[in-house]
Amino acid sequence: MRTGRASLLCIGVASLLLLVSRAAGAETRLVAEPDRAVFDQLGGGSRSFRISSTILGESRRVVVHLPPSFARSPASRRFPTTVVLDGAMLLRPVVIASEVMVAEGQIPESVIVAIENTDDFEGRVRDFTPPGLSVSGSDLRQGGDRFLDFVEDELLPALETQFRAGSPRTIVGASSSGILVTWSAATRDTFRFHLALDAPTQQGDQFLGKRLLQRARAKSSPIRYASIEARFGWSDEAWNRLEAAAPPSWLLYRQRLEHESHNSMQFVGTYIGLRELFRDYAMFTVQDAPTTSILPAYERLTAPYGATMTPPEPLLMQVIEDLLMEGRGAEARAAFEALRSGYGEPDDAEGLRARIAEVERKPPPTETVEGLLGTPFPTPEEAKDYLGVWEGEKWVNPEIRNRFVLKLVAEGGKVTGTMTTWTDSHAEHVSVLQYLKITAAGLSFGEMNGMRPRGMILHEGTRDGQELSGSVRFGGINFDPPDGRGAPNIRFVLRKVTQ
Repeated sequence: MRTGRASLLCIGVASLLLLVSRAAGAETRLVAEPDRAVFDQLGGGSRSFRISSTILGESRRVVVHLPPSFARSPASRRFPTTVVLDGAMLLRPVVIASEVMVAEGQIPESVIVAIENTDDFEGRVRDFTPPGLSVSGSDLRQGGDRFLDFVEDELLPALETQFRAGSPRTIVGASSSGILVTWSAATRDTFRFHLALDAPTQQGDQFLGKRLLQRARAKSSPIRYASIEARFGWSDEAWNRLEAAAPPSWLLYRQRLEHESHNSMQFVGTYIGLRELFRDYAMFTVQDAPTTSILPAYERLTAPYGATMTPPEPLLMQVIEDLLMEGRGAEARAAFEALRSGYGEPDDAEGLRARIAEVERKPPPTETVEGLLGTPFPTPEEAKDYLGVWEGEKWVNPEIRNRFVLKLVAEGGKVTGTMTTWTDSHAEHVSVLQYLKITAAGLSFGEMNGMRPRGMILHEGTRDGQELSGSVRFGGINFDPPDGRGAPNIRFVLRKVTQ
């Protein structure tokens, strides 16, 4: 076991060498190991490098996994960075989970760098234990801060220079390296996102919890911290104190995994942790919104993420298509440029440009999704002849009709409504009206489509006494089904049964 005096001597020598190298303008670089195979996922794709660290006084092996769009993206594109501690152990779960989630638009693409440990147990304790904490009987003068200095001052700059790595930055660690992840969250600003997998954070009389709590009470810069646990982790008392003290700009998440061991939890823990840390980035969190609100939603992530975020590639493709259906040529062009600047030219770039130009030549749409959503509901006095329950059927094929109920009520000086439908399987679906308007012919009502295309599902009815009948269409968009068959002819009829 290295003595405290020897540790301090090594730290002092490394710090002196670092100052000399900086003064000489030295640049730390990653040197490829072309003959070394990397086992990261099915199909491979990662590359092995060596980095000579002045801070650590040694050469370390790291593995770099580049984002799927790295080769085709513009040279000006900067990617988020994910630093993986315990690299030989955690590389595969992080890469596999990341690529699956990127493909589904759940998390942003990132440059993933996995730092492999030295072979000796003592080196792992030294690198991942912050000063002031004892792990596995170590003294209180371990090199966790020095290791983070290496990451921040040598590794990250090399990644920025060689692989266009940027912000936001995520750090992932399991077990002992999860201790260092938590220490980084408590004491540093380099990483905005922190994922600790089954980290023994209760060691040293809640040493880590107290430090992170101290930072929370200081209302420091925004951080996101997830603790996914199987055997180790936080005490309920310490976590509750942290949540109570955390400022609104913090995102904290904790989950205990049943039926998992200390080792088996790493893959599922990585998936859950990344999912929660980036929960407001996922494309399905904004898919029900009007299309024109989607790109601004990602612009609003700049403050909490500490960087400008490129929306998911599959979402940008959808947004372009939907904006074209809405007759929004200028907005579709802006989304197309966001796609190009983030991920490079799509395969059908020329076709998209031609379609965008065609829409731009047309007059602006007279009916928009935003306009429909912004239409005020009638007052209770205006709607008094329509309040109550209307029952009937809805159908595409007249021989197969599904039960359909409209309910309009006046409460608190406002009119609200619901639609209830029953499918062939007799499953009940209730939705809240987002549009209601009394027309010269009768009544129009609807809700946003819960999937693509992002239009309003409008029921336009003509009233004849106590009967309301009509058809259903997409409002705010010009929808042509891709199979060329045209939109379905959906009809409905309702009869008033109660006042």
